[in-house]
Amino acid sequence: MATGPTARIDVSRALRGLDATDWEPSAWDDIAVRSPMGDAFQSHAWGELKRGLGWTPVRYVIELEGRPIAAVSIQERPLLGQRAGRFRRYRIHYAPRGPVLLSCAPEAVDAALAGLRSIAVARHSVAFTIDPAWEEGSAPAVALGRAGFRPAAKDVQVSRTAMIVPLEPSEAAQRGLLGHSTGADIKRAVSLGVTTERIDLTDASVRDRALSDFYEMHAVTGKREGFIVRDRDYELEQWRRLGDAGIASLWFAGLGGRDAGALLLQAGRRLVYFAAGSRDGADLHRTRANHLLQWEIIRWAAGAGFTEYDMGGVDTQSSPGVPEDESHPLWNLYLFKHRFGGQPAVRIRAHEYAPSALLGRAWRLARHFR
Repeated sequence: MATGPTARIDVSRALRGLDATDWEPSAWDDIAVRSPMGDAFQSHAWGELKRGLGWTPVRYVIELEGRPIAAVSIQERPLLGQRAGRFRRYRIHYAPRGPVLLSCAPEAVDAALAGLRSIAVARHSVAFTIDPAWEEGSAPAVALGRAGFRPAAKDVQVSRTAMIVPLEPSEAAQRGLLGHSTGADIKRAVSLGVTTERIDLTDASVRDRALSDFYEMHAVTGKREGFIVRDRDYELEQWRRLGDAGIASLWFAGLGGRDAGALLLQAGRRLVYFAAGSRDGADLHRTRANHLLQWEIIRWAAGAGFTEYDMGGVDTQSSPGVPEDESHPLWNLYLFKHRFGGQPAVRIRAHEYAPSALLGRAWRLARHFR
């Protein structure tokens, strides 16, 4: 596999891209999801789900001197369809939350990015977009520029912030991260009789009813709060696939029923808050069911071996950045997550590499008008 001129080491003979598209799903997920920096959106299930939207998944393991250093699941589709004349061979590519680094050593990061460049060339990419959950200023993020990647014409994620709760080895230490009012809210929920439940999404006998209940919560919450919810069949299918792969879990909390719910994803050693909702009429302000729900998730995640819990973002593309005061529209959401011990992180924008500078410029111009 050839390397780009910006790589800091000579890897022209030592670097190889191994086509892993036909690997068994569990074998792929072991490296792309369950390795320390893995991600659910790099899973076999997520890639296959996107076939229904016109993408073809392809998967690679990048090796340096015979040692795996990165894995990447890529979504591919033709640039202009099958009747595109001389442009027929060109493709666009997107690696959701990829690549997954298996080593953060500087030479391995540089080689992994060189490998991605070579994959882009080999697959006739017009634009190869990557979207890893790397923090701004981190060593892998800094390496992107010298590897020929640049910020994408349009960002992908609705939010680039995250609130990360470190998971402590003891419950006493975990309670020490709670704000005083949050500890009181958890006790209030318990005293009122609020209960929580975790659904085994690999068990179809309980899964389908639970996911149906959760979709109703998620959909009505989207209407209330103004976020986009996909159609029922698509959402249920993606949640089922992620559950079957063992990388998603579903939780509910309520007073005498299911009032609020959360869907969580595994991302290496992180547990990630992916989707949520509450039923219309649920008095969460009185019951504090959401507070108990989050606390029980944290307790479970610490016991399950995760090292941190990503409670999700606190910004939007229209209101970017970590809130600093009540002038930010998501200030209260920031406070809620911060009082569980969440510390803010800001992740990089999506980046892209264009093997052809001319076609890359045309692609970026077209993206500005879409």
